[in-house]
Amino acid sequence: MTTGTTDRTEVFDTFAGVLKALANGRRLELIEVLAQGEHTVDTLATMTDSAVTTTSNHLQALKRAGLVATRREGTSIHYRLAGDDVVALFVAAKQVAVRRSPALATALTDYLGDTAEDAGEDAASSAELGADTLVIDVRPAEEYAAGHLPGAVSIPFPEYADRIDEVPADRPVALYCRGELCRRAREAASLLRSNGVDARAMESGVVEWRAAGNWPVSPSGHGATGATSTD
Repeated sequence: MTTGTTDRTEVFDTFAGVLKALANGRRLELIEVLAQGEHTVDTLATMTDSAVTTTSNHLQALKRAGLVATRREGTSIHYRLAGDDVVALFVAAKQVAVRRSPALATALTDYLGDTAEDAGEDAASSAELGADTLVIDVRPAEEYAAGHLPGAVSIPFPEYADRIDEVPADRPVALYCRGELCRRAREAASLLRSNGVDARAMESGVVEWRAAGNWPVSPSGHGATGATSTD
């Protein structure tokens, strides 16, 4: 039996290099956004409120680690996650960090604010939703178009104040967002409850569903864009 020239130390150092690519808050945020679908650098910079150059540098670091992939369309480069195993890595790291780091648990509680206490009885999963439940996707419209829960309707969070009358008050409503670290579904549910709607935020989102391998995506063209329609 022959072996190569790489020693054990180099193996672990190379492994650490992959993890090091994730050891940056902005890159983790990019992973969460890319879990929703592919985007160009310019779009990602806008979505994460970062400079284009900074965003590009972070994406290159993730690409060198093999965590993101690209495709060219004309003069534009589109970035996407290299696979659902990258999402699984993100979620596993997040779960360990929330469970083991008091600082992160405190920061998350503070970030969620009143929504953490006023979230209502969360729907544990899409499989547990009742047949009459209206499911609302609060993510940006382009993320909804890239893939969403079958039957979900799109009301992006910034539009709630103007579109709240579209949500029927005579049926239960469940709302979801990008993932557990997103508070918009909770905020939207709280707003709907204050208007007499039986609304609940789902405890998980797209990131967690993809990581678990049970993300029943309905592609663009399926599902409605208004709360009075279903598919």
